[in-house]
Amino acid sequence: MNRWDAMLTLCGYLRAGLLRDQLSPPTENISWEVLVEVSSRHNVTPALAWCLKNKRDVPAEARDYFETILTLNRRRNETLFASLKRVVAVCNAIGIEPVPLKGAARLIERNYPSPSLRILSDLDVLIPAERSVDVVAALEAIGFRTNPGDEPMPPAHNHLPALYDGEDWACSVELHTHILKSQSAEIIETNWFWAGTQPSTFEDLRIRLPDATRSIGHVITHDQLHHRGYWNRRVELRQLLDVAMIRSRHESEIDWAELDDRFCHVEFEFGEVLATYLAIAEMLVGQPAPRLRREPRRDAIEDFRRLAGYEFESPRMFSGFTVPTQRKRSSSESNSGAAKLCDFLKGVRRAWLG
Repeated sequence: MNRWDAMLTLCGYLRAGLLRDQLSPPTENISWEVLVEVSSRHNVTPALAWCLKNKRDVPAEARDYFETILTLNRRRNETLFASLKRVVAVCNAIGIEPVPLKGAARLIERNYPSPSLRILSDLDVLIPAERSVDVVAALEAIGFRTNPGDEPMPPAHNHLPALYDGEDWACSVELHTHILKSQSAEIIETNWFWAGTQPSTFEDLRIRLPDATRSIGHVITHDQLHHRGYWNRRVELRQLLDVAMIRSRHESEIDWAELDDRFCHVEFEFGEVLATYLAIAEMLVGQPAPRLRREPRRDAIEDFRRLAGYEFESPRMFSGFTVPTQRKRSSSESNSGAAKLCDFLKGVRRAWLG
């Protein structure tokens, strides 16, 4: 199994388990090492683990690994959401209804069937720019603090320096005063984004959540422009899966014409970015791309396929352990690869869970 085959197999499991639009791929002849490597590279291993949890023909060692992943991610998300509750409570106390963004918003809205499925790197929360000093002071008063080891924040950044909850620096909160910066901000304007938020609740506290149109626009712009995925010919499957989960519940509510206008009518025309992203999404998760003004970039699918099949140059980290960097193996090594990987991960499981 090469990496492109692993990518298609991974997407097949995600489609069958979360979007329920096709039968799950067979588990014969799967290189579990390569599948785990690709899913880790795209930060969707917990989602893959959830989709495989009821499959009886998954090898015992791989099953043990996936169960560990779900347990660790559930624990981390519980810790992050405990901090988010403190942030929201502080905001409510001074008359602010904050807007959780990205992964936190997806879990609060229950786009995923379990909160253990989505990896959260940190917490992103939108607050009114004119109240940022008040919010930071209130959070510092209950123990949140900046990390002196963090790099200085560049001028006019869209979020404030990260604040950490706890002594181990594990839980960080980025308070956004603007949704995005530079060219991306021309597409997803902060005032427009605020206008599409609706009152909601989180743990009996008051928040606001963005509508489906703004959520999808934010995800695509953040991944493809802010993090330069479009120019690097890359798409992170974690972000693409967020878009797919939003569409699976709210397709009829998404204003594709509005998004098309926003991507096309800026100084640097980005209509092709939107069309290319949705074409790749259609290939990977099967959701038809809407009719747009621009066509996908020429050879975009082939570029993505070629880059997705490259050897990864560095190991990927997940919750404190490393999935080993892959190399070409002999057939005898490949047959024992899953067992070798899972022997390593069993040790990790003992270290983490006791």
